[in-house]
Amino acid sequence: MDEWYASETGQYLLEELLERTNPVLTTTFGYYSVQLGCHGVADRLLENCRVKHHFTLDEVDSGAQVCAHPAMLPVATDSVDLVILMHHLSNTAEPHAVLREAFRVLIPEGRLIIIDFNPMSLWGLRGFLQSWLERIPFRGHFYTARRIDDWMRLLGFDQEQHARVGYLPPIQKSSITRRLTWLEKGCKRWLRFAGALNVMVYTKNISPLTPVRHRWVTRKILPARVARPSVGRGMKYDR
Repeated sequence: MDEWYASETGQYLLEELLERTNPVLTTTFGYYSVQLGCHGVADRLLENCRVKHHFTLDEVDSGAQVCAHPAMLPVATDSVDLVILMHHLSNTAEPHAVLREAFRVLIPEGRLIIIDFNPMSLWGLRGFLQSWLERIPFRGHFYTARRIDDWMRLLGFDQEQHARVGYLPPIQKSSITRRLTWLEKGCKRWLRFAGALNVMVYTKNISPLTPVRHRWVTRKILPARVARPSVGRGMKYDR
């Protein structure tokens, strides 16, 4: 994917992606962020991010800063302010485990950004037809935004934003795509759900526990009413 983003088509899509993610990243603060997938574009993606320290992670030795299994992150619980999954869910056999790990390492109110191809687009259609060829970027399993959102709600994430990016046709030759600008404009106007990329921003939600109040035994502070003596009532004394 890093090599594909270096192509002319990839650069065009990346520029639109940066326009969408920069407003989110410039308002994300903290100390640590972790990116899984596409670590070659991490510097450009996180250029305006307010988080101080960034780390890229991959399960193979492909140039990432940390080599580890994404489903078993060597990261302390509640210690990361930002997690980015860029084209990772569609290329892992354990998407649920990766999302659980992302939830675990994020601090309360930490952000998770998921960037992946939209199956409800021309890119998703081509990926469906050519996934058996194992060609980048069309290999892998693309999940719908609705399915991902269901997973996230079960884990305890709240959706903050959902944007769709890139309406150019999935053609690698720039000479052809320049002639199809009318198609891109038409899709952007009439088929907004058909963007090439889904950009989904979530916040880790930690609901405060409601304390259970014990039913304390009510202690009587004032003494009980003293009964008046009955001696002498209705009785005659001998003189």
